[in-house]
Amino acid sequence: MRKPGTSDKGDLRRLARAIVDRPLKDSTIAEYSRVAARMGEMHWHEYSVSQKVGRRTAVVARYAWRRGMAHRLLGVLSEIDRELDRDKRRVLRQTMVIYSQQLQAPQPIYHPASQSHGKRQSKRASLCGLPADWRVLLLARLKPIDRLLAAVLILTGCRPAELRKGVHVRRVGASLEFTIQGAKVSDLTGAGQPERILLINAKAILGEEINELLLKKISLEGDEMVIQDTGQNRAFEKRLSRAAKRAGLFDISAYSLRHQFSADLKDEVEPDQVSLALGHVSRNSRKRYGHAKQRRSGAGGLLVSVQADRELRGAASRYALGANAPAFKYDELDWGFE
Repeated sequence: MRKPGTSDKGDLRRLARAIVDRPLKDSTIAEYSRVAARMGEMHWHEYSVSQKVGRRTAVVARYAWRRGMAHRLLGVLSEIDRELDRDKRRVLRQTMVIYSQQLQAPQPIYHPASQSHGKRQSKRASLCGLPADWRVLLLARLKPIDRLLAAVLILTGCRPAELRKGVHVRRVGASLEFTIQGAKVSDLTGAGQPERILLINAKAILGEEINELLLKKISLEGDEMVIQDTGQNRAFEKRLSRAAKRAGLFDISAYSLRHQFSADLKDEVEPDQVSLALGHVSRNSRKRYGHAKQRRSGAGGLLVSVQADRELRGAASRYALGANAPAFKYDELDWGFE
């Protein structure tokens, strides 16, 4: 007869198996694995409270924790079956009881934290009301030594952190090929693109004159070079914002260029190409970057091609590709790239 408060190993094995063997999509299993890795040894409720996650994320965390606990229980049960040492079996049975109690205990109800905090400033909103040629006006206000860095942000939409790593640029005919080492990349969760390669038609944004000068600069370096922000304390980003104010462009930052790049692509290429070009793995992330109605590239054909290391996750979607906007005009300026 079993002692009060204990469970038969067969009952526990069937309980754990029912959880582990539940038919799930591969994508769901992968998501549970990523969340379990982030939680570590934490209980799902403790993790959700500490991270202030939303209700949906908490539900995923709960199921990921439950599935992980079932795997642990099955592992301990297998060890008990194999272990011959009496003392070690006693310790394993104690662990079995702890796991089974946690698995069968009523789970607390999660209440998401209040969302009454102040409205978050949106860099996408900073694009509203800007002139069509605002990036050219920004370049004109920058010192020559900063223009190459800014040109990379404009033409690739890369993160400032990626620019600090260094972006490899190669001339391919009349186009420029950018190789970007990704930021916000995790091998543990599979987030982010470790590397992406963009083939860009710079003339679509910068115009023919500036494009030719940029191509000439790359040619003088042997048709390829590494452009890198080597400054300290994000000095370049601060200079960029100050230059934008001098040009009459307010609330503009380096990330505004990333949002504008995304907005331009959303009006001319397939959705998955937008995600890859931005360095995302999740298809959902592109929704937070720019809007097709904010497109300001001139002649179209900005993105010639894009390659990335990882496949995209999430449901695919499609949207209609709009007609090209009219090309913008700007005054001739004394351009220089150092």
